[in-house]
Amino acid sequence: MSMDSASAATQACGFFDLARMPAVRAALAAGLVVYFLYHATRFEPARLAMLTPNVDTSILYSRAREILRSAAYPARLSRGNFNQVFPYPPSAVLIFGALASGGERIFTAVWTLLMAAALLIALGSAVAGERGEIRAAWLALGALSLLFCDSPVAWDLRSGNSNLVYLGIVMASFALMRRRPQIAGALLGVSFSLKLYSGLLLLWLLLNGPKRALYAAMAVSAALWLVLPALIFGAGGALSLYAGWREQIRIVSGAWVYPVLASQRYAPPLITTRRAIAVLTGARPDAAIVKALLAAIRLLWIAAIATYAATALRCGRVSSPSRAALADWSILLIAPLPFSPWLETYHAVPLLPATILCLVTALDTRQNRRERVAACGALLTLLAIRGAAVPIQTRGLALMAEFFVITAAFIIIRPSVCFPVSQSCGRAAQVDAAGDMAGSSLCRGE
Repeated sequence: MSMDSASAATQACGFFDLARMPAVRAALAAGLVVYFLYHATRFEPARLAMLTPNVDTSILYSRAREILRSAAYPARLSRGNFNQVFPYPPSAVLIFGALASGGERIFTAVWTLLMAAALLIALGSAVAGERGEIRAAWLALGALSLLFCDSPVAWDLRSGNSNLVYLGIVMASFALMRRRPQIAGALLGVSFSLKLYSGLLLLWLLLNGPKRALYAAMAVSAALWLVLPALIFGAGGALSLYAGWREQIRIVSGAWVYPVLASQRYAPPLITTRRAIAVLTGARPDAAIVKALLAAIRLLWIAAIATYAATALRCGRVSSPSRAALADWSILLIAPLPFSPWLETYHAVPLLPATILCLVTALDTRQNRRERVAACGALLTLLAIRGAAVPIQTRGLALMAEFFVITAAFIIIRPSVCFPVSQSCGRAAQVDAAGDMAGSSLCRGE
């Protein structure tokens, strides 16, 4: 091992050793508590004492109860009451309704606890497939990751929305996939029923297994999407409810929604690419120039995802939890977001596990220099984008840039992380041509 490699290994191991110290872990835990309380309550004691819900928590509670009571979504194209739009599927309405059965204060308490648990699960599960010294540093890695992707996490905590809870369910599934595949699959079914974004993970299970997890995910999804709505509302009522949900999607998908929202004092702060292009060009959201530029960006995004998919498929099947699986899951969670017509800042919470993977890759001296440089470059670029303080009107393009940066880094990193690295931190392996060839064979399962 060269002197430079030995020095880098010592520095990385020093970080992991420092992160395992009880005093450091206690300080990091206290910091996360302060971080959570600041964003979730703004340090207002009345919020905790009275269990006052944040704005989106209140919406989740009230809309779900209203839909369950009336068996219909309130927003209608004919009424023009777009401020009541609720684009969650009926399966999510059932989940919210079950939690809301005890009243608003109990719902708020449960939802706050779920958000706190989801944040911890997301941070810890991202390193579930790592060796011992990296798993022990999960608090330090999680705290560092928030320096690069704090915005969506903070936004979700402040509003009390469902994105962190959704991500926590997905990451719990990721961590349990090898040991408890049925439970992992059931959790994935719940996440898909809460938000459609995790639907691509079902395809990942189909390709990589375990099949028991796929069957459990399909069973839970069928129960929440088909069986329970039919039992509660009847076949006709369930069909009517799904027709109402389809109308919600039509409402949020139209370009004409932007001027309507702009005329309202309190409106969702959308950060879609369409809105950013319209603002920069000064054209209407449905103008030809906006449509052309939007189509070009989406084609580039499809090409980037296709390139990553080809890279991952060349490596063969992988298991979860592992770095390869974490890269795949992160990309699959991010992939649908640029096509969302109702994109807000907190929808980008999948950047959190992606950032943690970049941090682990950058700090792990067993990765070769190319992958570590790619990870460091991605992290520095994310930090630069965050430091630019892009206005919310054009933040959609900044978010697209973050997605492209993560995807480009993972295209470089992915071939080298499709096999576990089990050597101890004290004996960082040299990466040479022979090692690369051996790694490629392991990726293919040879």
